[in-house]
Amino acid sequence: MKRAVVILNILLIINGFNLFAQLPDFCLTRDEYRLYSLINAYRTKNGQNVIPVSRSLCYVAKIHARDLYINNPDTGNCSLNSWSDQGNWTACCHSARTPNPVCIVNKPKELARYAGEGHELAYWDSQDLHADTVLKFWQSYEQSKELLLNQKKWSHFNWKAIGVGMYKGYACVWVGEARDTLPEPGLCPDDVDALTLPSGKIYKEVITSHTGRYYIIFGSFMTQEDAMKTADKYRKEGLKEAKVLISGKTYRVSLADYPSQQDAVNAKKMLGERFKEAWITKY
Repeated sequence: MKRAVVILNILLIINGFNLFAQLPDFCLTRDEYRLYSLINAYRTKNGQNVIPVSRSLCYVAKIHARDLYINNPDTGNCSLNSWSDQGNWTACCHSARTPNPVCIVNKPKELARYAGEGHELAYWDSQDLHADTVLKFWQSYEQSKELLLNQKKWSHFNWKAIGVGMYKGYACVWVGEARDTLPEPGLCPDDVDALTLPSGKIYKEVITSHTGRYYIIFGSFMTQEDAMKTADKYRKEGLKEAKVLISGKTYRVSLADYPSQQDAVNAKKMLGERFKEAWITKY
């Protein structure tokens, strides 16, 4: 089943801070560059200017796409614009029911040398991710179309920077009104990783210390290797939050985790017969 979600933020202006004096080196994949080119072709066809590609906003987009895939902050009431608590940034749970635009707008300031506010489109597809599919989806929704073309409530904005990040089913695009002073990223050679995560970033597919969260456990293993293989299998099957909990010599696979026991109970009910023997534990 294919799912795609667009979230638009009405963003506020507040002061931010930089964690990095210099961004790590990275490049754009061919799919990322194609999405960037398709967006600008769409804009010029509709009488809008070309938006320069921004190293700062590309970095934020790439980090967010990876955070969405690895840490799955888009759970429960949290939308695709949400950020986990597994990195050197402020965690955000953002949705129509629980909006947190202030936290979102600061991400380019927190993570990169970017002076302005940021606005994001985010997309997820359970099938193969293609730039053409992403843009066609955004073109089909008035809200995302208006942001890309500076129409209606976005007509008084003047986009001067755009960043694109794509990673394992997720696509993130950030736009802003401030010009980026950093050099534009280049195109990746085919054998080069698009982004090497900087030290200090913590992406947890393995939990080794208490978090106070409630985990849906399905299986205990004798070795970490067996637990990791099983968690990876579940992630490939669509259970994107699967991870390994280590306590002493005990290795357990968690299908998902939640801030409250009731949230975990409700989620377990949705897993169906296959996981009816799963249990919930606080760790």
